Amino acid sequence: MSSDVDPADAPRRARGRPARLDREQIVAAARTAGRGLTMQGVADALGVSRKALHYYVGDRQGLLTLVVLDRFESELRRVELPEDGDWRMVLRSYAFAFRDGLIQVGVQMSSAVDHSPFHGVGATAVLALAERVLDAMLTAGFGVDDARRGVTAVANIAQAAAQEATHTSVHDRHEAETRAALLRAADTDYPALRRVLAAASASDDGQFEFELDLAIAGLERLLGEVSRR
Repeated sequence: MSSDVDPADAPRRARGRPARLDREQIVAAARTAGRGLTMQGVADALGVSRKALHYYVGDRQGLLTLVVLDRFESELRRVELPEDGDWRMVLRSYAFAFRDGLIQVGVQMSSAVDHSPFHGVGATAVLALAERVLDAMLTAGFGVDDARRGVTAVANIAQAAAQEATHTSVHDRHEAETRAALLRAADTDYPALRRVLAAASASDDGQFEFELDLAIAGLERLLGEVSRR
């Protein structure tokens, strides 16, 4: 008797049911993609169809959510948080993770950070992220509105930094035009501008950190005012 199995009798995945995936698999595939992360690229890395990936993450927004969450968790593991979960470190980690996730995905910022609902495996995870950041601020003594506005301000700074990083060619062109204009001017003209350009870094993470420090300093002052009331 032949031991061959009739293909008709072999087990088959139910029609329309995608391959089984989980958050860890999707994030691992996203990590290898670098910048310009796409749904198709991640699906190819996983060896599944784009439709199967859509089933689990919903859309590109859901994929972005997982990337940001992975960056945030990696950032938190990198630093030793105090037992009380210092809100400054939590907020700073969130800002760096949010910026780096947006840069990696490389999507247009206006569509990447909208307020539409998250889908798939990222939905519960993004709630946990928001809970972690807001809980740290509320525990520190911030009011509900101040905590929400503080997180929004930091997210806006991270978003602007990501926008700048993904459009460096525009920034470089403007700087080159400024330097060319200075060459046509007298050496004694515009001394402050010349001094700033001479000290400018080719890769200026300093601007992002400067704005983040300002935001956190402002929040510290606000918290101090609240505690004195």
